[in-house]
Amino acid sequence: MARSGNTTASGYGYEHQQLRKALLAEAYGQACVHCKLVMLPGQKLDLDHTADRTGYRGMAHASCNRSDGARRGNAKRRRSSTLKTSESW
Repeated sequence: MARSGNTTASGYGYEHQQLRKALLAEAYGQACVHCKLVMLPGQKLDLDHTADRTGYRGMAHASCNRSDGARRGNAKRRRSSTLKTSESW
């Protein structure tokens, strides 16, 4: 999803931030929803949401979550890009 200028429009508004904050303290020692490795104090964590942003999957390592988002975004861009021919100019 392209950045639109504010956190709420991007799906990371006040409610998301408050939920992340509430879950963060209990996330350490639990398994990351992506890699299943234990999340340790000092590691950066994200609150992962579903691809359509209608719900949450749980806490994840920031690197795992962002890699997953980049992978999905890149795949979407590959599917939507088409080769332009001289006829379509």
